[in-house]
Formats: sequence, structure tokens, C-alpha cells
Amino acid sequence: MSKIIVANCFQETNSFHPNPTNYEHFDVRFGQDLFDAGRQDISGALNVFSQQANIELVPAYGASMGAGGTIAQMCFDRIAEECLGAIEENNVDVDALYFSMHGAMAAEEEKDPEGYLLEKVRKLLGANVPIVISLDMHGTLTRRMLRNIDGAAILHTYPHIDWYQLGERAASMLLCILEGAKPFIASVYTPTMVRGDELKTATGVHGTLIRYCERLEERNDVLAAGIMLGHPPTDVPEQGSRIVIVTDGNKKLAAQEALKLGTDFWAMRARMQCVLYRVEDAIEVAEKANGPVIFSDAADATSSGAPGTSNAILKGFLQSDYTGRVLFPIRDEPAVEKAMETGIGHTIIVSLGGTKDSRFIPLEVEVMVEMLSTGNYFSRDGRMENAGFLAVLRAKNITIVVSTQSGVLCDYSMYLGLGQDPKKFDVIIVKLPHTPHDLYDAWAVRNMTIDVPGAASPNIKTLGHQIVPRPMYPLDEDMSFIPRVEIFS
Repeated sequence: MSKIIVANCFQETNSFHPNPTNYEHFDVRFGQDLFDAGRQDISGALNVFSQQANIELVPAYGASMGAGGTIAQMCFDRIAEECLGAIEENNVDVDALYFSMHGAMAAEEEKDPEGYLLEKVRKLLGANVPIVISLDMHGTLTRRMLRNIDGAAILHTYPHIDWYQLGERAASMLLCILEGAKPFIASVYTPTMVRGDELKTATGVHGTLIRYCERLEERNDVLAAGIMLGHPPTDVPEQGSRIVIVTDGNKKLAAQEALKLGTDFWAMRARMQCVLYRVEDAIEVAEKANGPVIFSDAADATSSGAPGTSNAILKGFLQSDYTGRVLFPIRDEPAVEKAMETGIGHTIIVSLGGTKDSRFIPLEVEVMVEMLSTGNYFSRDGRMENAGFLAVLRAKNITIVVSTQSGVLCDYSMYLGLGQDPKKFDVIIVKLPHTPHDLYDAWAVRNMTIDVPGAASPNIKTLGHQIVPRPMYPLDEDMSFIPRVEIFS
């Protein structure tokens, strides 16, 4: 019987978010509650483990949230103490650890939280207990992390639709190691920060590299192959992109394939940048379009850790002569509260924008309160969700959906729950860098990323990095670099 501990520590830090992430923002779970949370990556791992008769699973601890600001140091200290304590408590005859992570965590003082946890866990478990981690591709895989693990499975799809499969791949790798595989980890780091359409797995150049990784993983002697893209809004000392190849006892193959992929990735760095449009130019395109147009407000993407309170694109439409139907989302608690107090059917003047981000000056907008909601709606998979209090406000041709929570701005189903079908609008502002194809791109005639300020701006040079290593592309466009292989085993 093999005893496997399962743990989770997951958050995507945006260093340019003006507000910190605190302990109460995390969903913290101990013991069996970790499995009951239904995280897709852990569920995928459990599916693989459950098919083995000789596996004892021990859920230890989980601390998870989506994306947000820098983690307050007191918050991380508490999470680290709880997590390490739970693992130590179960550290009796342990054979392995599966650790679900993100890769883009950063605290006020500890800029490599995942590396810290893995280093401490390695000391607790000893050198001979295999540790396998799973990661979002948008993160920083540090050398400290690599020195303290036996394998890493990395998301393959963007937009991300393979969380369940990620857990399955991580669990399968861990079982191979328990059965005698001897992992060699070869890695190639490139000083690159990348964004844009070419990262889409289905259509972009990054997808060609991922498909090569998938073919490598079909080999019996390759345990894992993946690419950490980095996360430009996380300002940390080892920011950048990293190829990771894990083989069974074949150091030469791991090094050879990592160098091949790393060299190709570096050569494609210029293509993996975002094509940006000024608001005014994008509106002109929309005026001539023969169908719905998507404006991506990636700079204020709540999925990338921005607050969701940018009014920059709204201001552009209010100042324009555009007459088509516009759907605009924003997070603004005071505006929702005022609409609730006023009631449906009344016309009011509300202040919109900047409530969580002082770089945006609030706009005074005259609106009619069209709809109010306590937030219950059915998600695409049929589950009942709650988005918190919402208000639908109408400013002439602009329908403004105002939320009190940031995450809901990512959910297409929320609009349907409010009776606002995005397909019925001429311009749809989406506070996301990209979405699954069927949600918007399948029916929109254009999708443009708008060059406006924000904590997650794809105009990487405007973010204001202070900690990332230099030179770094695209901050230093004329830099030279020769990829080289590092081995961790």
C-alpha cells in the first residue's frame, strides 16, 4: 500500500493590483474538505489514483483563490504554517506527495512562495519521497522549485480547458515514479514576457510547441513536457518563460528536447506579443463591421488579477458618436448600492470606475436602472452560482452590467442570467485576455485587444516592473541571449 499526501496552494498574483490579498480571500480547507472542494486538477488526480487498489490517499490542506494582488506577508506566513503543519501531521510512512500549485504566487517579502513551501516540504519528507506538482502555465517555475521536486505537469491549453487532464497527468507521473521510474528534469529558461493571440493553443505559434510537447509525452520514456509562459503582471526575480522536460532515466533526451523547444521559443518571442488597438481606432473598426465585435479589456482582466474597475473603454464610448448597442461590464460596489436604493425604472447619476484602482478617475454617468439581481444564475454546466448583487444600467446605447465581485466579470453565463445575451450587442467589452472559442470568437467578426491602462496591461512595457531580471524581452528589445540547459534530478 502506497500512502500519498495531497495538498494544494494556489493563487495568481498581480503585483500591480493596488490592493493586497489577505487570508480571508482564500478558500482554506483541511483534510477531507480539500477533496470535497471539487478542484478540477485534484479531481483528475483522484480519478487516476482511484484506479489503483494499493493507494491510500491523505488529503492534508488546501488554500486556493483565483487571481489578486500581492499576498500580504502575514497571510502567506499563516498559510505556510498551516500547510506545512498539516503535511507534517500526516508524515508517517509517506510514500509520495502530489501538490497542486499555480506558479504565479508572490508575497510582500517572499517572492517565491511555492519554492519556499517545496523546500520546507522536502526537508519534512526527506530526499527519497517523490514530490510531483501541477502548475498553471502562467507562472514562474523557479530553480528552488525545480531542486525540490521530482516532476512537474503544466497546463497545455490556453484558454485553459485541461485542468482535469492536468491532474491526471500529474498523478500518472507520480505513479510511474513510485513504480520505479528515475526522473531527470531538464529545463531551459528564456528571459521573455509574452502575451497575445499567438499564445492560443488552437491557433497560435505557442500551440505548435505544445503539440510537440504532447507528442513527446506519448513516449514511454518521457514523463512530462511543458512550457511555463511566465506571468508578466507578477514582478518577481525569476520572471520569464521556462521549458520543462521530465524523462525516465534519459538525461540526454531530456536535455536535447528542452534545448530544442527553448531555442524555438526564444526565436518566436517577437510573435508572442500582443497586437493592440487604441479605443478610438477600435470604435472606428466597430462602426464598419458587419457583425458583433469584441473589445478585450485585458488590462483590467480579473482573471489576471486586475480589480475590474477600469472605466477607460466606457469613457471612450461616452465621448464618441457610436450608436450601436454596447455591452460593458465593471465592478463598482457603490454604484450597485445606489441602484439598489433607487430601484428599477428610475434615472440616476452614478459614479462609475476607479473604486479599487486609483489610476482611473470616476465618471459621472446618467443611467436608467434597468434590472437588479441578488446574483443567482445557472452556469454553463447547470450548477447554481451566485454572483453577488448586480445592477444593469442603461446609458443611451450602452448597457452597463455592474457587479460587486470581480470574478463574475469572467462568466458568460452571468449575462444570460440577467437577460443580456452578448450576441444581441454590436460591441461587447470583455474583461479577459482570451476566452474559450465558443464563448465569443465563434460568432464575433472581430476580437481586438484594447490598449488602455490597467494592472494586467498586455502593453508589458507600461506595467512598471522593478524586480524582474534584466535584460528581459520585450523590455529590452535589442538584447541577445543563448538558451542553455539546466538539469535537476
